[in-house]
Amino acid sequence: MTELLFQKLQRLKEEVVYLKDNRERFLSTLKTSADTRKIVERSVFLIAEVVLDVADLIIIRKGHPKPATYRDTIHKLGEFKIVPEEFAYNFSYIAGLRNFLAHDYLKDTVPTLENFLNKGLTDVEGFIGYVEEAAR
Repeated sequence: MTELLFQKLQRLKEEVVYLKDNRERFLSTLKTSADTRKIVERSVFLIAEVVLDVADLIIIRKGHPKPATYRDTIHKLGEFKIVPEEFAYNFSYIAGLRNFLAHDYLKDTVPTLENFLNKGLTDVEGFIGYVEEAAR
């Protein structure tokens, strides 16, 4: 594993732990606190961004060309057998999540953030496990 890939995975793990450790507090105040919403938006955006960076790095490290889109990056992980294809198909929402948080700032993000706090963190942990295995 390269140093850059290791550092990005460590950063990803830190964000996952942070959100998991604070999940109940965030879920209880997400609808009523702009501060909580902004904190969770930033953390979830970072997770999505780092996932996509890591996916690109591992694809390139395996000798494959860099995918053209974020969604394609996740799909290619499955196609190249870096992660199970079904996982890649189901996890490709991370690309849309990143774009939603980056560009749709006028929309209500609370339902999306709640869903990610409840279900998405498990997906990210699965992603980390698959990538660590592939990087060996």
